[in-house]
Amino acid sequence: MRVKTLMTKNPVVIELPATREYALELFKKHRVRSFPVINRNTGALVGIISIKNVLLHPDEDQLAMLVKRDVPTVRPDDDLKKAVRLMLERDYRRVIVVDDENRVLGILTVGDIVRRYLAKNEKLKEVSIEPYYQRNVGVVWHGTPLKAALKALLLCNAMAIPVIDDDGNLVGMVDETDLLRDSEVVRVMKQTSLAASSEEDWILESNPTLLFEKAELQLPKKPVKEIMNPEPVVATPHMSVYDVAQKMVKHEIEQLPVIRGEGELVGIVRDMDIIRVILNRR
Repeated sequence: MRVKTLMTKNPVVIELPATREYALELFKKHRVRSFPVINRNTGALVGIISIKNVLLHPDEDQLAMLVKRDVPTVRPDDDLKKAVRLMLERDYRRVIVVDDENRVLGILTVGDIVRRYLAKNEKLKEVSIEPYYQRNVGVVWHGTPLKAALKALLLCNAMAIPVIDDDGNLVGMVDETDLLRDSEVVRVMKQTSLAASSEEDWILESNPTLLFEKAELQLPKKPVKEIMNPEPVVATPHMSVYDVAQKMVKHEIEQLPVIRGEGELVGIVRDMDIIRVILNRR
């Protein structure tokens, strides 16, 4: 199968130069996690801008400083396996489809592959997720403050993280959009010490400081349990790739906690995990 069969053609792009505020407006309007970024004069691909990067750097107004430039690219006639291999090797959720002059023709995401291939391929009913789901999973306790939960999410390099109760059982899921929905950018005064250039400087000012204003992302002081999804969609260890893909499409989610019994968390299966099946098929 060729990349052009599954890719989204003519995606919305952001032209540089552009501002952070402009990007936030586009994210809100189109409800996507990232956009390709191009040079306004040449039309050539510059990189990718993600909503997470914009939100976590509130003090940077120039979008060019937030663009990830080393992004994987493919051609429309490349084999789907090449695109999947790039995603997995680079741990990147999308590849940009470009022509010979590096102009953007389309974008292929993990979600595109799940929706347009895995969830429609009934042969995958015979393939279990057992070899693909992750057993070592980062979790947060339901009483964890939001600021700490966001830190845990970033350290796990995940978009969502399971929430457990006092007994270690799954009670919910929280993702980056849940955490950032109630956040706000505030301006605070910071103070830093200045090094003296000579002994005489210390005589004039024993502890010179510099005050400056900085924008920071502020989260409300409440626990994860107040914003989590308390009824997460789940998978079981022997569910098929097809059935998991169907659930992901139906509920518009990228990962499912894997449980046994009444809520014993044993892992998590991501859309990035199940696309590996493509590399194992002839």
